[in-house]
Amino acid sequence: MNIAEIYKKIFSEKNSKLKERILSIDEGAVLWEKYFRFLPLKLAMPLKKYNLDKKRVLDIGSAWGEFLIHFGPGSKGIEVLPEAVKFSKSLGLDVDEYNFEDEWRENAESFNAIWCSNVLEHVVSPHQLLRNFHKTLKENGLIFVRVPTIPSNWLYLKLNKLLLGFLGYEAVQHINAFTRKTAEFTIERAGFKIIESNNFLPFLKDAFSFITVVAQKIPFEYPQKRPGIHNPKWLSSN
Repeated sequence: MNIAEIYKKIFSEKNSKLKERILSIDEGAVLWEKYFRFLPLKLAMPLKKYNLDKKRVLDIGSAWGEFLIHFGPGSKGIEVLPEAVKFSKSLGLDVDEYNFEDEWRENAESFNAIWCSNVLEHVVSPHQLLRNFHKTLKENGLIFVRVPTIPSNWLYLKLNKLLLGFLGYEAVQHINAFTRKTAEFTIERAGFKIIESNNFLPFLKDAFSFITVVAQKIPFEYPQKRPGIHNPKWLSSN
């Protein structure tokens, strides 16, 4: 769906879904301005470089569908907020409403890529979620994990706070925090090979308080030095 079609969906007075009061026209206008009017740079770069508009992508925490709407045929979102799910479906998007930390419903080897933007810092078990990603991806599938990061030194920290007005990793709803290196390490230890870590300016990837890690699924087994008795029961199925 192109931008013009999105606009028509949200703003048309004749849209039957709007008549059902999913959103008022004014509420739709707010969503349009905030999420849909411009393609975010954090999506624009990987979308083009990795042809995500042609791939079957699973969008984790798909919100209002602002990323999902740009992915290829057969793409799907997972979202826990009922109003966001209902709105996304009104745009014709495929979205399942469930908490992926309570259960994982996705079939093995069913997606070419997984998009996970600003999610890992919220979840109770990042490793468990990444292992589920590994199981769900096709051979050589890709993950795109974006997280807020702790700037690598005090100068970068001060600059981010000055320029952005806040530090994303400090948000009260976050229960995990990463640097670029710890984000890469966490992803590698779940069965992935790091392809790149970047933001808008890759040569300043340690300067900003956010990062997108692109990684590829590789064969994985837990090392022998980790005794199986240490693993929780759910881990044996991953």
